[in-house]
Amino acid sequence: MADQDNVETLVVLQPVSVETGSPDQAGMLVMANGLLVGVLVRLDAPEHERSGAWFMEVGLGRLAGVRAPVFDTLEDATRWMRQRLKG
Repeated sequence: MADQDNVETLVVLQPVSVETGSPDQAGMLVMANGLLVGVLVRLDAPEHERSGAWFMEVGLGRLAGVRAPVFDTLEDATRWMRQRLKG
């Protein structure tokens, strides 16, 4: 039997527009091994200190209720999510 701890979680991003009630509408659905686990939104409103960064608008499953940092890049976001989804 294969050791599941060594299997990398496949995280796929799919572009989507998100109704946030603000100018921040560019988003990404986050799929992990075929399951929707989150929605990322790019911070575009001028009042954001880190405009262009990514925020986890919604976390599902193991990411539900988890307080995520603001991510500078999508690569940073997917790396963080892979670590949280392990085990």
